[in-house]
Amino acid sequence: MSNPLVTVSLVAFNQAAFIREAIKSCLIQKTQFDYEIIIHDDASGDNTAEIILEYAKKYPEIIRPIIQTENQFSKGTEINAKITIPQAKGKYIAFLEADDYWIDPGKLQYQVDFMESHPEVSMCFTATKTVDAANPEEYSIRRYKNTDSPVSAENVILIGGHLLDMGSAVAKKSVFDEVPDWYYFSQMWDNTVPLLSTLHGEIYYLNKVTSAYRVNTPGSYMQKNVKVLEKRKSHILKTLKLLEGYNQATENKYEKLIRRKTNLISVGALLLMEQDLPLFKKYYSQLTPLLKLEYKIFHFIGRYGLWKKYRQFLSMFRKIKYV
Repeated sequence: MSNPLVTVSLVAFNQAAFIREAIKSCLIQKTQFDYEIIIHDDASGDNTAEIILEYAKKYPEIIRPIIQTENQFSKGTEINAKITIPQAKGKYIAFLEADDYWIDPGKLQYQVDFMESHPEVSMCFTATKTVDAANPEEYSIRRYKNTDSPVSAENVILIGGHLLDMGSAVAKKSVFDEVPDWYYFSQMWDNTVPLLSTLHGEIYYLNKVTSAYRVNTPGSYMQKNVKVLEKRKSHILKTLKLLEGYNQATENKYEKLIRRKTNLISVGALLLMEQDLPLFKKYYSQLTPLLKLEYKIFHFIGRYGLWKKYRQFLSMFRKIKYV
């Protein structure tokens, strides 16, 4: 396909059980423009790659496969910015992970029509259906608001990765023309892409359910890594570094917001860190007296999991979300 308007970046790793549904949900899109699908397999150990190649052979004008022999994520490579998007031909990038899928055949047309008529918008996203992989009949609808709405930089910072499911997002490819170093401090797109997009225009929410996000997927990042405490600490520290880099890039424009966010989420990393480390001293010294007390209480109890539940409870009453 020589001139697609949209490139779908579909990334996969050990998702043979779900990859067909993800690909089919892309192929059934009804559009008045051409689009391409770049499918990146990150050296899966199951037959995910074989399924991708099967579809690439069947739809050679639409699907471009990238099959890795070594896992790039484990090397710290950000798949979209480093691999798929540099090869994209589209003006817009739509994102999807292989265990998720789109449920509206008009998704791409709907979002691209909006962005074409609102050139000031660098990224838009929609509501999503959250489905439990273990029990598909159980689901909920995740909405940013109950109406179409612009998204402030404040909410991008404070809500962070809880703002959206990236499978619902479409961004301008130009957002990735010159990716700053701070973007690569984290590999979590739901944190990095919205932050980067704020530097290139507005972010907008469209109150329509277009995609499905699976939770409790066997072998997913959340199951394999975030639930392991050492990985959790690493994830928080990467997010802190990401926010600090963004703060510098915006010349401290959002200093107060970022400090609020980093102070709150750093408590989790501190509870998982030795007190004699330089990083511990750095982040502990930045805490407010109340957060220092919170740290001391949960450190004395010695229960990181209990602290996490405490934070999840508080998040029901405040805008800022825990990482």
